[in-house]
Amino acid sequence: MEPEMAKLLAGVGAILAAISPVERIVGIIGVVLFLVGAISLADFYGDQKMKDDAIYWFIFIFIALVVLIVGASLGALSLPALMTGHLLAVGFGLAAFLATLVIAWILFITSARRFRSMMSAMAGRSGEGMFQTAGSLYYWGAVLVIVLVGLILIAIAFILAGIAFLVMKTPAKTQT
Repeated sequence: MEPEMAKLLAGVGAILAAISPVERIVGIIGVVLFLVGAISLADFYGDQKMKDDAIYWFIFIFIALVVLIVGASLGALSLPALMTGHLLAVGFGLAAFLATLVIAWILFITSARRFRSMMSAMAGRSGEGMFQTAGSLYYWGAVLVIVLVGLILIAIAFILAGIAFLVMKTPAKTQT
């Protein structure tokens, strides 16, 4: 893929991903576009670590979301037990829900480390400092997502990353 197209995909995808808490389908499409664009630019630069970081970022996010869905399901299944007074079942459901929240949070932070690394590499390759800022904001957003403030930071990080992709100079092929 041409670097101009990869920049456009990653930029537009990142901006669309920023609205994922509001509009899930658009957000998912944005994440996929962002991923395809970032991987294409990593291939263009010949940077395998940047490509691996992008792929693992996505994998960890996907697993974290599956864990959250499982946790929410377990929590929801214990609600009828609350109505019937089965406290043991309610306790199990609540404990399972909290455990999956912690596991998902750890996976989310792990993915954020990959995202920050990918953005640092992109900043180094492109000379665009906004990538570095986007990576840091995303990381701290992942850390703070447990108190919901992090969702705002992550949205801002995606917007900054999108702008950085759209304004970066057309990359020149480099050898690693």
